[in-house]
Amino acid sequence: SYSIPPQAKQFILLIVFINTAIAPALSALLLKRSGLIKDLQMDDPADRIFPLLITALFFFLTYYLLRQITLPSLIYYFLIVATLLIILTLLITLRWKISIHMVSMGGLSGFLLVCMMLLKADIFWLVILSLIVSGVAGTARLLLRAHTPIQVYAGFLLGLGVMLFLFNLLKA
Repeated sequence: SYSIPPQAKQFILLIVFINTAIAPALSALLLKRSGLIKDLQMDDPADRIFPLLITALFFFLTYYLLRQITLPSLIYYFLIVATLLIILTLLITLRWKISIHMVSMGGLSGFLLVCMMLLKADIFWLVILSLIVSGVAGTARLLLRAHTPIQVYAGFLLGLGVMLFLFNLLKA
């Protein structure tokens, strides 16, 4: 938003970066060090439960903190839908291993599509880039034998589908 002063934008980006990247990564390291997870690869679905739960809490905390200031509603919606995606991924992980990387990439691609449609933003090439990066990430997960094709596709479709579906509901 053009109405937000540059220093405020930097502070907001810092809050988002710390709560959605740094804090979850440090939490995973602490969980590993304490023995609550075996390794940072989290190949065992049981090792994914605490990190996903903690990440969902940090995403919700970010939403809560940003709600204290006036920002475009699209940002709030994104954080709530992203938090919900993490919770859905956690619930799925209790029964089946889904690609968390691809849930994230699908969510990002879905959000960019929503921005393009709702805001009439000219970000077509950014959407294409997100789809290409998603393909590269999915291919990497397959080449590393971290996931099966169905786990990769399901992850991407979950992220994309939930993001598009919930934004469509919120728009109405």
